[in-house]
Amino acid sequence: MSDIPSAFDIAERAGIGLSLTEDNLRLSFEQRALQHQGALDLALEIERAGRKLRERSANASAAT
Repeated sequence: MSDIPSAFDIAERAGIGLSLTEDNLRLSFEQRALQHQGALDLALEIERAGRKLRERSANASAAT
């Protein structure tokens, strides 16, 4: 019987941390979906804030 390393073993040897992946796999589908939605909402809010900031900056530049 040969000792074939698992993908987790290979990733670990390469220095890739899988603890977050393992933690997420312990969550239910609904919990993962809620986490995803929260992250998406945050990303969209940051995008809106950046857009507002660029618009204000452009308006200030046009006024001078």
